[in-house]
Amino acid sequence: MMIARRSSGKRSVGGRAWRRGFTLFEFAIAVSVIAVLAAVLLNRLAAYQQEAERIAVQQTVGALRAGLRMKTLELYLADRQNQLPALAGQNPMQWLAETPLNYLGEYASSEIENLPQSHWFFDRSNAELIYILKRGNTFGASRSELLQFKVSLQQAPASAAGPPASMAVPEVVLVRIGGTGGLK
Repeated sequence: MMIARRSSGKRSVGGRAWRRGFTLFEFAIAVSVIAVLAAVLLNRLAAYQQEAERIAVQQTVGALRAGLRMKTLELYLADRQNQLPALAGQNPMQWLAETPLNYLGEYASSEIENLPQSHWFFDRSNAELIYILKRGNTFGASRSELLQFKVSLQQAPASAAGPPASMAVPEVVLVRIGGTGGLK
């Protein structure tokens, strides 16, 4: 009669018993691989967040420029071109049907340090619309950069087919002040 033996999960190699499973070395390698993959994933996520923020700013600026064109055309149609210079000091967010959710309102320059990143605000003292861009390191402290826009009255370039330069009509534009800050 033969008795069946149950295996206890241990095998004997060279007189030593060992268990099935990870050794400490194999576990350390697995943890290292997972850590490298997590770091790559976090880096890609940060890049996608920056790209999404850039696109959101571009869309808002596009909407502001469209609102400015509408306001300008409204003045031309009402034969009130003499009111165009007054647009240069106004808050362009007022021309939108609905302000963005990340618009904080109007502030003075001295209050800028306390405002959160990734938000718009209008600086009353300089008549500038400012976006606080979030530029951060995944593992370090983030820093912010200001994207500044201003409504400006400019002379339209004279063309050969158009009226003479003395009769050129001024145009109101939303211009970016300073560098591009990653904004195209």
